[in-house]
Amino acid sequence: MRIAIIEDDEITRLELSKLLNTQGYETVLLTDFGNLTDELKQYSIELVLLDINLPYENGYEVCRKIKQVMPVPIIFVTSRDTNADELKSIQVGGIDFITKPYDTLILLEKIKRALQLSNPNNFRELVKKIVPLIYIYLF
Repeated sequence: MRIAIIEDDEITRLELSKLLNTQGYETVLLTDFGNLTDELKQYSIELVLLDINLPYENGYEVCRKIKQVMPVPIIFVTSRDTNADELKSIQVGGIDFITKPYDTLILLEKIKRALQLSNPNNFRELVKKIVPLIYIYLF
């Protein structure tokens, strides 16, 4: 599973990458903040961890742009912690929101859950059978 990390703070970016690598995930660290969606399209990504406070554009705008080009789940990982921030992250297409400093176990569980929910192999197709009705009239 390949996870993209979009975080402008180098220490946090490397910390997240190290954590995810120890859990068996492959990480892609995106740092071309003026060209994130083009950079992201170069990789086959299953999940994006996205900060809100970024140079050039905020994470909300980045999320909108990503959603236009690929159906990847996005978890906001940010120091912003208001209800308005969380609401806006959902409105622009994020599937989850976690504030820094984060509990690593909670973050890992949210990542695991997001990957499970986005994997079509984890769902079965429901088929509704229509049984024809036969009317018998007795006279």
